[in-house]
Amino acid sequence: MTANIEIYDAHVHYLWRDSLTASCARFLTLREKGLRGMALIIMGHHLSEPKKCFDFIPHSYHDMIGQHLFSNSSSMDLPVNHHFDGIETFPYLDSRYITESEADLSRFRQAGFRGLKLLYVPDEDKLYGMVGWKKLFNQSQESYEAVTLHMIKQAVEFDWPVIFHADLRLHEEFVRSVLKTYPKHPFIFPHFGFSRKIMARLIEQSSNCYTDFSSLLPFMQKSPDNYKNFIEAYQDRVLFGSDATTDWPDLISQYIETVKKMIPDEVILEKLFRDNYLNIHQNRG
Repeated sequence: MTANIEIYDAHVHYLWRDSLTASCARFLTLREKGLRGMALIIMGHHLSEPKKCFDFIPHSYHDMIGQHLFSNSSSMDLPVNHHFDGIETFPYLDSRYITESEADLSRFRQAGFRGLKLLYVPDEDKLYGMVGWKKLFNQSQESYEAVTLHMIKQAVEFDWPVIFHADLRLHEEFVRSVLKTYPKHPFIFPHFGFSRKIMARLIEQSSNCYTDFSSLLPFMQKSPDNYKNFIEAYQDRVLFGSDATTDWPDLISQYIETVKKMIPDEVILEKLFRDNYLNIHQNRG
């Protein structure tokens, strides 16, 4: 049965280096592995200067992204159906470059976006090589919190699920206040929130709190039992996610194989690969 299971990736970036057509063609090989849908994170708004754009993207992704994507200030269009034939896409707005002057999200809703992706990194992140929002825009912490909360409020009004990248070791209280303010709205904290311990605490305290293991593949392979125990304990709140780009289908394949080896229970696998994703993304936006 495992070989026939449907798979939905909750964390894929719509980014490529050279050719979108070639990128999508390589990606479609994943249909044979069971991929049926994905949350596609799209930079519907970006800065006009490529260098400034790359300042707020982890260094490890720079070689996989063509600077031509940021060669002008126009929005990146959503993919058309034939780009990912047979794979359903759920478009999330990557809001990392949005400031107060662009924070009315209604135009993105009209363009077809159905979810909000927040990259909450106020200060420089030396590990991942990002300057941080405050330095990028020369604005205050208060301004960053205000525009973030404003976008979250709109996402709730639009019935958009929210992917909320935040280091819980630094921002647990801010995240906790958001979960408390919108207790019935789904928030997905990728990368296990950079702390399984805090993530577990939030999951246990907030029924609207979800997570995914995107970007954690090396750690999962190194300590499979620790991650297996966490996933099994919170099997109704964990989504399959890779953090791949549309140029990087091999990463999704590696995640699929690793998870299948790590989790022998097919009921839990179905939740990770399909059910938890569909519970959040069906009939929304």
